[in-house]
Amino acid sequence: METAQQYCQSSSLHGLRYVGDTGISPVERCFWVVSFVLAVFMASYFINNIWERWEHSPVINSVAPVATPIFDIPFPAITICNMNRARRAEAEAIKSGSPRNSFNALQRRLLSDICDDTDYSTNVATGADEVDRNSGNWSVVMGFMINVTQPCHELLLSCKWRSLPVECDNLFNAVLTDEGICCSFNRVRRDLIFRNPRELSDLNITWPYPSADWTPETGYPEQDRSVLETPWRPVGIGTHLGLTITLDSELHDYYCSSTSSAGFKMLLHNPVETPKIAAFGALVEPGTENRVAITPVISHTASSLLAVTVAKRQCLFQHERRLYFYRTYTQRNCILECEANFTLSHCKCVAYYMPKDRFTRICGKRDEACANIAREAMELRMANPAANLTHLNITEVPSCQCLPGCSELSYVFTHSKSVFAPSYRPDAEVHSHHNRNYLLKNSAVIHFYFTETLFPSRYKGELFGFTEFLSNTGGILGLFLGFSFLSVVEMAYFISLRVYCSWTRNQKHLKTKDKLRRKVKLDDDEKPVAIIETIPYLQ
Repeated sequence: METAQQYCQSSSLHGLRYVGDTGISPVERCFWVVSFVLAVFMASYFINNIWERWEHSPVINSVAPVATPIFDIPFPAITICNMNRARRAEAEAIKSGSPRNSFNALQRRLLSDICDDTDYSTNVATGADEVDRNSGNWSVVMGFMINVTQPCHELLLSCKWRSLPVECDNLFNAVLTDEGICCSFNRVRRDLIFRNPRELSDLNITWPYPSADWTPETGYPEQDRSVLETPWRPVGIGTHLGLTITLDSELHDYYCSSTSSAGFKMLLHNPVETPKIAAFGALVEPGTENRVAITPVISHTASSLLAVTVAKRQCLFQHERRLYFYRTYTQRNCILECEANFTLSHCKCVAYYMPKDRFTRICGKRDEACANIAREAMELRMANPAANLTHLNITEVPSCQCLPGCSELSYVFTHSKSVFAPSYRPDAEVHSHHNRNYLLKNSAVIHFYFTETLFPSRYKGELFGFTEFLSNTGGILGLFLGFSFLSVVEMAYFISLRVYCSWTRNQKHLKTKDKLRRKVKLDDDEKPVAIIETIPYLQ
């Protein structure tokens, strides 16, 4: 009690010295007790508000203080598709074959699948069962698609990379998409996209250039500053430092289009992602010159947010989610893999463009309705986890939890075009393959380029770090109570060291008094009272 009174009298906290002052009236002391308790309550209330904000909303999205130079990010992967799903010459040859021949029957079935033909009959000599069985075999489907699709060396008439003519075969590779076999620029090698590429049923394409182990989270390897490794980096701005390509639509060879028009589809995407171009690709009209101004969308996350739960930060770091097929986690890769898994479980097959192993059956025409329902169910559930799917006769859809990556890179673009002028003069290389009138009608020129050297990026960081929380809490305690770090030291001193020292002094005082009593008893000549009075009292 005495120590508490001493603490109140000497404490640096506002108002406590009046509580411990015995020289003022009890009413005044009660007033200061009430005032101090009220100050403690108010400080606790505001500190609790700060704690709840820190606990429930620890993340803030802002613009990064330093802009990202274009050399630190890759030029986008660009996928180009001819909307013609099958060349007329090949399709007519297939349709002219005998339906009683098993190979011809299978080719006719596959042609019907990709072109939505309704005149195909399964009444063949070999039987519909064998045709159905073989039409789901990936090696058969891949051979058919390669046979009827316009190859990249015919789709691409000329390529210029950074104003230098380059063989298109050295820049573009065939890639499997939901639009069929298309041609892609600046994608990394298969073994850097897929986890087990040898076990996957995908196009086995060779890359003439080496690939860097780039991911949106780690970026390029520190020691890699090469401009030869894919994904290639942009070196400047403007069309002369970008990519320029000339395409050939081969309008005379159109048999069935993926849309209601003729021409091309293009999509700009991350170099480690599989493009879904059917629903998201932009259209390019033959007979036009096109300019595509690229703007990257960059997002990064502070590593300190690893301590924050996924539910609160709403993104995933690379090591937190391992995909079965894809080596690099991105939201789009996760969604495509989840869609493939659900389609397989619901329809017992997968679409040809989905990630799969070589033993998985490919969905054919008879599975199209089931596959479309599975895809719609997945898309509705991704957009709204509480979506009602009873109209699709689906009771359970897996919750894939495909959150965005904490570090992601995507691209948006501005597309402008103009028709060829009558004076259009194609490059000599292009003109050597086709006459000028053919090119005016069938070809398209596209320029891909950046317009800025620096781009802002989105940054996800801590709304309150521990330092900010401590400073805010200390400010409120200082405002209401005059509290500081030394106030804690003061409390600890009075609770521990002051009590211990007082107890030690009392023990010494008691031992001294005991010695004096024994000495008085042994010495009859001395006066005990006088001796005792000369010894100072130690508190």
